Amino acid sequence: MRQKAFYIISLLLIIILQATFFYRLPAAPYGPDLILVVVFTAGFLSGSQTGILIGFLAGFLQGILLGSGLGLYIISRMLIGAAAGLLKGNVYKESLPLLCLILFFATFIHEVLIFLLLEQVILRISFQSVLINRFLPASFYNMLVGMLLYIIMIYLIPTGGYQDEQKN
Repeated sequence: MRQKAFYIISLLLIIILQATFFYRLPAAPYGPDLILVVVFTAGFLSGSQTGILIGFLAGFLQGILLGSGLGLYIISRMLIGAAAGLLKGNVYKESLPLLCLILFFATFIHEVLIFLLLEQVILRISFQSVLINRFLPASFYNMLVGMLLYIIMIYLIPTGGYQDEQKN
């Protein structure tokens, strides 16, 4: 319960940061999508159920508070949270190079899901130009900034996090 409360509080703080500070960065069109990093971290550290719950809440709050597509982000973030939960126990939490790669691909898959679920496919936007101009830069940028947030979160999680594993 404390973990879920921690993720919800982190999510609310990240949404505030996302809407104010990160919106003004020069690379703002490419990310970072720290909301996705919180969902990924919740699923990866606490399992698929928590990942799905935090993914639903993140997508819902993002749709309501930031004016994004309501159902669109709920679906994509729940899928990323569930997929990250499947990695729990299969990948070491301290393996940062591997986690960077996984976060890169999670962001890439999220961007592709959003692209496919939007009406942009109907408008026949070139997938290759979106891949080069949006998906890859956003994935790379989110990977870099997301790993910093992941490292911070892994040390702050109240129970079941890295601190409790070192005590055992």
